[in-house]
Amino acid sequence: MKTRSYKKNARAKAEKGTGEAILNAALNAFSKELFDRVTLDQIARDSGVTVQTVIRRFGSKEELFEKLAEREEKRVVSEREVSAEKGLNYAIQALVNHYEKDGDMMSNLINQEKISEPIRKIVNRGRQLHRKWVEKHCHNLLDGLEGDEYEKQLYSAITATDLGTWKLLRRDYGLHPEFVASIMIKLLNSLNGDK
Repeated sequence: MKTRSYKKNARAKAEKGTGEAILNAALNAFSKELFDRVTLDQIARDSGVTVQTVIRRFGSKEELFEKLAEREEKRVVSEREVSAEKGLNYAIQALVNHYEKDGDMMSNLINQEKISEPIRKIVNRGRQLHRKWVEKHCHNLLDGLEGDEYEKQLYSAITATDLGTWKLLRRDYGLHPEFVASIMIKLLNSLNGDK
């Protein structure tokens, strides 16, 4: 009985490892290529399995992309998760660290959102996640505001901390990540006078 249980556990572990290898290969491909240029053949080759294995595990390219997005969303939320008690500076540093790790890949996806429905869905989910992040960590800028005033303040804070702001400062101007974080904090602090 123990032998059967051991084999079952080993098989489940191997299956999980295969799934992760496929998802990792897909992440690498979708991070660098246009969605339409990524093929299941390429993902299978890069993950060391057959195309049939990819299809059996994930279905179509679109379904694979969706599963990958689900996995990555959990990771991103976890990496950005900071206790509100730690303060805004700590939260901004976690955000900039996330942009340093994933910002170029996210920019690649955003550049494709107008031509790919699966990507458009993921980018919109990312925007909603960022909005929630801002509402959590910039609540002091939003407390007591309602209606249009709340929306203006919220979208100002979103803009100050957005991937596009990071890209402008980090990639276009070549500023150091810590300097980028300090600029984001300065922009947010300047919104205190708008309350």
